[in-house]
Amino acid sequence: MQMFFLYFVHDMLAQTKETRDASDAVALLAMIGQTAAAVTCYPVGLLSDKVFGGQRRMFVYTACILLGSGFPLLLFCHKLGQMIYVVVLIGAANGIYLTMDTSLAVDTLGTDEKNENEDENVAAQLLGVWGVFGCFGSALGPLIGAIIMNTVGKYDVDHGKFYSVEGYRWLFTFTALFFLCSAYSLSYIRKEGV
Repeated sequence: MQMFFLYFVHDMLAQTKETRDASDAVALLAMIGQTAAAVTCYPVGLLSDKVFGGQRRMFVYTACILLGSGFPLLLFCHKLGQMIYVVVLIGAANGIYLTMDTSLAVDTLGTDEKNENEDENVAAQLLGVWGVFGCFGSALGPLIGAIIMNTVGKYDVDHGKFYSVEGYRWLFTFTALFFLCSAYSLSYIRKEGV
C-alpha cells in the first residue's frame, strides 16, 4: 500500500516545506522504511536461529500484527515527523516478515533423505509456487487499493485533494485485514518446530 503514500502525503499531512513536494517526502519515507527493514533482517534471523531454535511462526505473527496495526496508525499522522515514526515501525515489521516468511517457506520444504533427488525437485517446484503467490499478492494489493480509493475515496473530497479521509480509512483497514489473514494462513502449516 506504499504506492498510495504520495497521495496520502499530499492529502493528509500538513503542507510544510518538507511536504510541499510530496514526491520528495515519499522518497525520504521509502529510504527510511527500507533502512528499517534492512536493519531488522539479520538480527531477527539470529534471534530466531540462536535463541528460539529456528522458530519462525511467532516472528511472522508478530510482524503481521505490527504491519496490521501500523497502517491504520497512519490515519493519526498529520505531520511528516509523525509519519516517519510509523514508517519505521512498518519498515521494521516488513523486514521481519520478509526474512521469516522466506525462512519458513524454505524450512517447510525440506527433503527426505530416502528420495533426496525427487524431493528436491518437488521442493523447488513448491518454492516456485510460493514465489508466484507472493508476487500475485503484491500485484493484487495495489489493484484492490485502487478500487477502494476510486470508489470510497472519491466521496467528499476536499478541494485540491486526491482522496478523502474515508478512502484512506477503508484502504488501511483492508490492509490490516490482509495482514491478519496472512497470519491466520500460518495455522495451516503442519510441520512442527517452525
